[in-house]
Amino acid sequence: MGLFSKSKESAETLSSVIVRAATPADAPEIVRLAQSLSIADGGRPSRLTEESYRRDGFGETPAFSALVAEIDSRIVGYALYFSGYDTDRATRGVYLSDLYVDQAWRRRGVGRALMQGTARACKNLKGEWMFWSVLKRNKKARKFYKTMAPELSDVVLCAALGDSFRRLSE
Repeated sequence: MGLFSKSKESAETLSSVIVRAATPADAPEIVRLAQSLSIADGGRPSRLTEESYRRDGFGETPAFSALVAEIDSRIVGYALYFSGYDTDRATRGVYLSDLYVDQAWRRRGVGRALMQGTARACKNLKGEWMFWSVLKRNKKARKFYKTMAPELSDVVLCAALGDSFRRLSE
């Protein structure tokens, strides 16, 4: 049984969204979805490979956890998250790194089911919060996320990537 199930009536038939923990066998679909997410965000294709997904997501010290959403046994979306800690509140939580639903399956409750599944996974880890980021230009995603939580106006996201990370880490 999945972590979270939701039924949603479509125009043709009743479909059930099943959210479950991703497995190493889900690598081809996770990579496909990650590629789609990168392109949809206007960037270059994701560098995630099946090998890196399996290496970094499983084993003794996984860097992340992932959920997949299925409709009729077909993977149509995923969420990827990792654990964090807030010293101000002395609480655990998760950072949602990726959330993506195939275009054809949007507006059917899949994204919300993945968000709820991630929140429940966090709660099972004794977590009390979730953070995520979204590109300012992605108005549809921002509107969707605002139905679940407010945007923080007093936080600026900083990132050391590429050359800036190399300089910082020397």
